[in-house]
Amino acid sequence: MSRHLQKWTLFLAIITLIISTFSCTGPEGPAGPPGKDGKDGSPGTAVCAVCHESSTFLLSKKMQFHNSLHYLGETFAIANRTQCATCHTHEGFRESLTTNLDTAIAAIAQPTGVNCRTCHYVHTKYDTSDYNLTYKSPVKFRYGGQTVDFGNGNLCVKCHQARDVVPLPIVGGDSVTISNFRWGPHYSMNGNILAGLGGFEISGPVPYPKKNPHKELIQDGCITCHMAKPYGTFAGGHSFKMTYESGGVEVPHVASCAQSDCHAGTTNFDIDGKVTEIKNLLAELRQKLIDKGLLDVSRNTDGKNVLNEYILLPGNRPKKFSALEAGAVLNYLLVAKDRSYGVHNYKYAKALLKNTIEALN
Repeated sequence: MSRHLQKWTLFLAIITLIISTFSCTGPEGPAGPPGKDGKDGSPGTAVCAVCHESSTFLLSKKMQFHNSLHYLGETFAIANRTQCATCHTHEGFRESLTTNLDTAIAAIAQPTGVNCRTCHYVHTKYDTSDYNLTYKSPVKFRYGGQTVDFGNGNLCVKCHQARDVVPLPIVGGDSVTISNFRWGPHYSMNGNILAGLGGFEISGPVPYPKKNPHKELIQDGCITCHMAKPYGTFAGGHSFKMTYESGGVEVPHVASCAQSDCHAGTTNFDIDGKVTEIKNLLAELRQKLIDKGLLDVSRNTDGKNVLNEYILLPGNRPKKFSALEAGAVLNYLLVAKDRSYGVHNYKYAKALLKNTIEALN
């Protein structure tokens, strides 16, 4: 078939299609009556405005959080390994709430630090339930295995607890060989001190308390004090801080303490000199451990950062310690790295320190 004939065939096919399409369509009829007005829908921003309204409610919390160590800390960048990620990274923590494991399934490839979505269901249902806490159940301690309930403070204690101590010295037991200078309860074991659990409880002149008023009387544990009525954006609230700087002076944020049914009128944490007492006992035990070659303070030469103190392993090689020696270091690290100087649990801190000092004499 010639190209000329192909073009005419295609042209005729198109004309035929047009005729067949429109030949069945009659003239347009008259317009029908207008339909009933529908109900106006909600404004497109209504859902957003549940949280993002015109007040500073949300803004103030964001500014407080931006002054917190949770926001400013950089540990998440390197502590994204499987055994660290569940507390040091947002991704690991939220994963652990699903798996109920204390370690991540794999290292977090692109970790982020603790943020709003770590603790709240942000942008889940787009209503006030987005403010709900991601974890509120009682917590089973990694070290010791006891279960504790601090109300809404369980969210904090999920991470602010001692890690498992291996090998664990037993009172009156055999010696232990320690091969890692980071041995011990780790850093923020505040939940254990608040609960009065986890120490090497040597018998001595001071009895170990059966209860802690700061646990029994404070319904929501950590949250009640660390998130008390904020001082601007610098302490309390979502800063979680218990002190702030004013005029170059560190000021205690005692909003939660100075209540009529607690320590009415107090202006500092050293109530009845108890904080000073614990500081002095810590200093005494610290020196004893140094003198006995049990505590490594080479990374904390000016004494300002107790988090950099560890059990002493000369040459960073495995070393055998008696149960008392290892237990004494454990007690020091528990109380010192809690960093509340007895505020969290004065009687338990005092018993651990005094009885350890007595046992080492």
